[in-house]
Amino acid sequence: MPEVLVSSALLAFVVASSTQLYINSGSTIRSSSLRDAVDARIAEDLEELRRESWRWACEDGSENGIATACTGSTADADKPVAYKTGRSVYSTLPEIARYKQACGFASNSTRIPQTTAALMKQERMQSDGSPAFPSGPVTLSWTKNLPTNTAAPAATTSVSIERTISVNPSDQNQLDVSYKTTASSAVQISLNASLTPQALSWCP
Repeated sequence: MPEVLVSSALLAFVVASSTQLYINSGSTIRSSSLRDAVDARIAEDLEELRRESWRWACEDGSENGIATACTGSTADADKPVAYKTGRSVYSTLPEIARYKQACGFASNSTRIPQTTAALMKQERMQSDGSPAFPSGPVTLSWTKNLPTNTAAPAATTSVSIERTISVNPSDQNQLDVSYKTTASSAVQISLNASLTPQALSWCP
């Protein structure tokens, strides 16, 4: 009888340990999968912002008839891009004047500090009504870019990702982008990145 009791106790201990290990493994796998989903959503959003920084101030042919890849037309897809900041002659047109000033030229061609990223944020990332992205802080949508009527994975409802876009205080040609999950989220992630408008490289 003592042998049976000892054996039963040992068996119960082994079963309990195995069960706890199984539960812990499952929890770790779920947490890892959720973290991967958060990383992927942040990477997707950051890629959209980078595409926007490539398109900003790009010649679209609407003002001066120069057809580039930025027109969006399939007929122009293979044409080289050009940027409005690269106009060789200073123009008094209000639109071009803004870009020239962002490149560091006042109306009298006097050199002033460059502010390309600050202008890009103002024109394309300032408010919810902008054609591109709000500056934030905003909460990323889990259903953005998903097919119509497609629900986000159920586990992601426990995670809220906030994004903030700000002009770098020491360099107004650079935007700082920060992502973080809220304190109540199932996983905690914080990531910082930077954006520089492609138009900067076309400044004279």
